[in-house]
Parts: sequence; structure tokens; C-alpha cells
Amino acid sequence: MATKKSAILLMLLLGTTGFAQSAGGSEQPDSNATLSIGPGVVVLVKPYEGVHPTVYPYPPTVFIYDRFYFAIDTAGYRLLANQRGTPEPGQTYWYLDAIAKWRSDGYDADDSDELAGMHDRRQTIDVGGEFSVFGEWGALKAGFLTDALGQHDGQEFRVTYAKPFDKAFDVNNLRISPSIGLAWLSSNLADYYYGVRPDEVRAGRPAYDPGAAVNWFVGLDTNYRLNDDWTLLASITYYWLDSDIRHSPIVDDGYAISILAGAMYRF
Repeated sequence: MATKKSAILLMLLLGTTGFAQSAGGSEQPDSNATLSIGPGVVVLVKPYEGVHPTVYPYPPTVFIYDRFYFAIDTAGYRLLANQRGTPEPGQTYWYLDAIAKWRSDGYDADDSDELAGMHDRRQTIDVGGEFSVFGEWGALKAGFLTDALGQHDGQEFRVTYAKPFDKAFDVNNLRISPSIGLAWLSSNLADYYYGVRPDEVRAGRPAYDPGAAVNWFVGLDTNYRLNDDWTLLASITYYWLDSDIRHSPIVDDGYAISILAGAMYRF
């Protein structure tokens, strides 16, 4: 049972972390509760004018009970799945989850002198659904999210492909999962985080509405299971921003980066 629960934990971790948008495995959440938590750190490199990278503590957490799970930045409930248990070689698995996900975009106007006069752009919780298909060829995920707290009042459609590799570089208990994908942002979402409203106009900062946008990204997740209790993890995602976002007067860089590193202890 310990080995099975470790596999479930790793697969949900890979499948739901927002910091590295890789696809994970196929396990159904276990009927017995499992909790893993530990120390960690997050680094966010945002593209806004004058805003420096932020580093803050973030305890990576995975909780699994029956069909419900919470993993890193996502809470989910497994609505449908074609099979339970560990994937068998040559088989294709799929599942459909209802999810709620933390969105870390945004800024405070006092984050930099260049943002003076802007209204704060708040982080929020997005809710929606995610459909996943996976097999020996890798994993494909498609998800649709909408704002649950009335901050950006927009939507996102995201597609991710990932290929996990177990025993990477001939190292037992090491899994790496490179991924690639795209995220379509509705005009409301893109305008909220990257636009300039008429009452925010200043010299050298005209009103701007980027409209709907598509960002591409690549990611890499790594997990190393020290034993049945401790797991080390690290992930990085690099985003190429849509040209309409890059042309915003409050955007300085054409990219964004998110990094998570930490360890978890399974109780």
C-alpha cells in the first residue's frame, strides 16, 4: 500500500502543479486519506515594468481522499475515469476532473515606480474542468477555467502535452516530465492583467487593451523519491507572451517564469 500511495501522490503532483504545466499519471485518488506536506519556495518572474522577481515560502502540499485531492495549487474532484489503479503497459486511460486553481498573475501598483497610478491587479481562484488522456506515448490535458472571484471575469483554455520518464538518467526513483503547451486568454482576462484603463493613463502610458491572446509555454517537472515518506520536487515553466501582451506599455519583458522547489513528507 505504501508503494501504491507514493505513486498516486507523484502522479497527482505532476498532473496538477500550476508552476510546471506537465501532465501526470492516471491514478484514481485513493479511498484512504493521504497527506504530504513540507518546506518549499516559489520564484515568480513577472513581465511588468520595473517589477523584480519575487521569492516567497510556499509549502508544497498534496492531500488525497477518495475522489477529492488538493495538489500544490489545485483542488480537484474526479468526476469520471475509465479505469482505476495503476496504468498497464499499452493501455490508454482518461479522466475528467472538476478543478479550482490559484492564479498567481497580477501586481500591486507600488511594486514599481513604472506602475504608479495603476490599479492593483489581484490574484484569484479560477474554476472549471480538465480532461486528460494518457498512455505510454505521454499525456495530453485540456482544461477550461473561469474566474470564480470576480477579479478578471475572464476565461482560459489550456492544452498541455507531457512525457514523463521514470528512472531518468538511470537513477532509481527519479522522474522527469518535460511538457509543452499553450494557453488562450480571453480578452477580459488579458486586459485585466496587461491592459491600461483610461483612468490609468499617464505620460508615456497610453490606454491599452491587448484583446484575447495566446501564450506558449514549456515546462520541466522533476521528482525524486528518497524513500516511502520523503519526496524532493522541483519544477520550472517558461512562458512566451503573445505579441499583443508584449506591446502593452506596462510590460517590459516578453516572457514570464515560475519556479517551485521543495520537499514533502507523507504522513
